Amino acid sequence: MKSHDLTAKYHSLPEGLRARLVGEACDLPDFGTTDPASLTGYRFALITTHGPELPELHVPVTFLRERGAVVDIVTQDWVFDWQPEAPGMVVLAQWLAVNVCVQADKKISNARVKDYDGVIVIGGAWNPIMLRTDGAIMDFIRDAWRQKRLIASICHGPQVLISAGVFPLGTRATCVKDVRIDLSNAGFTLPEGPQNSDGYDQSHPVVYDGGQRLITSPNPNSLKEFCEEINARIRELEPVATVSA
Repeated sequence: MKSHDLTAKYHSLPEGLRARLVGEACDLPDFGTTDPASLTGYRFALITTHGPELPELHVPVTFLRERGAVVDIVTQDWVFDWQPEAPGMVVLAQWLAVNVCVQADKKISNARVKDYDGVIVIGGAWNPIMLRTDGAIMDFIRDAWRQKRLIASICHGPQVLISAGVFPLGTRATCVKDVRIDLSNAGFTLPEGPQNSDGYDQSHPVVYDGGQRLITSPNPNSLKEFCEEINARIRELEPVATVSA
């Protein structure tokens, strides 16, 4: 008997429940007028695998590309190698629903930190679990930190930063509420502020640690502040990424 055979012992998913599995929708931010050349020359690697929350991928990728930046969606090697039917196709989540995908641009073994000015690590529940146990992903994050690239992470994404093990004690950061204790135990300093009924500190939608060049935000409702902070901080330095054939 195989574990998949167990499904016969359980209820099929009721159709009425299926619609609820996408969870609560968050409002997409309005960034107003866009200068399509304001980030020309800057390059970003967005690190993800199966299971990131849809808006956490869509909003920053669209925001940066609409301003002229190059954004490569970088994923684990096995997402290309183990899926011959759809190599590099990453499944996106809407809470518990998984019915949309995005095509990744390259596998992590083909990605080099020197080709990017910034690295973005998004959240979702499954995504960070797989990223933080992938040695190649961890090496990429550590190398980005050593080369002082801008690193930005949102929601559950800071779990990956914890596992990288390079950020010094006292690094300022924030995250989704259920990861706060993990971030604190790992030696990060989290802001404290008034919490809403869901337990979120709404007075700190984005935290920037200038010494570490690290941007963090707590949840998808902070995507506007998250993207605007990336926009502001990346432009403090001229593009340094070099791409060779």
